Amino acid sequence: MTPIATRRGAILALGALLAGCAGPSFVEVAPGETVIRNRLAVTAGRAWNRFDSSAEGNQHPLWTRDGFALDTLRFYVGLKGGDLLAPTPRDKDGAKPLAYTAGMAPQDIVGLFESMVSRDGSSFTLDKMEPASFAGQPGVRFEYTSVRKGDEVVVRGVAWFAVKNGELFALAFAAPRLGFFPRGLPEVEAIVRSARLV
Repeated sequence: MTPIATRRGAILALGALLAGCAGPSFVEVAPGETVIRNRLAVTAGRAWNRFDSSAEGNQHPLWTRDGFALDTLRFYVGLKGGDLLAPTPRDKDGAKPLAYTAGMAPQDIVGLFESMVSRDGSSFTLDKMEPASFAGQPGVRFEYTSVRKGDEVVVRGVAWFAVKNGELFALAFAAPRLGFFPRGLPEVEAIVRSARLV
């Protein structure tokens, strides 16, 4: 699928989403420092759009520049034991809650993200996992490749996470491999470098 076709599909999908949901809305995140959930401060060099998904039960902030199908930047701030990475689907019998557990090994935390990406039938391939600092804490950086089930677009993803006092802090970026991921990655890496706990 070409980038133009991908963009057209994303616009149509976003239009359908917004037409069917009166509650959720977009709010501009201005350049500069933003404090997320009163716990994590990050600095963005350019404006982003924040999607208010609380009406759908998802309490984790979601930012995008060009639309959900083209880039997503998700924040997980201060998750305690039992907190979910994403709401459990109501239409899937036996769907396992994606709950963080204090004391989880790093590979198990990566496994939670894998389950979240792949539970709709999309693929997930872990490409790299390495130690890295996040928000001034020792943590982990991992990269993955996914083929989205809905449109078969190849997506690249990268995430950083750290645990402090049993709480999980993470940031995850994903975008189509061609064009959008390499274009957005430097800006996301700058946001990660700016991250600090408050």
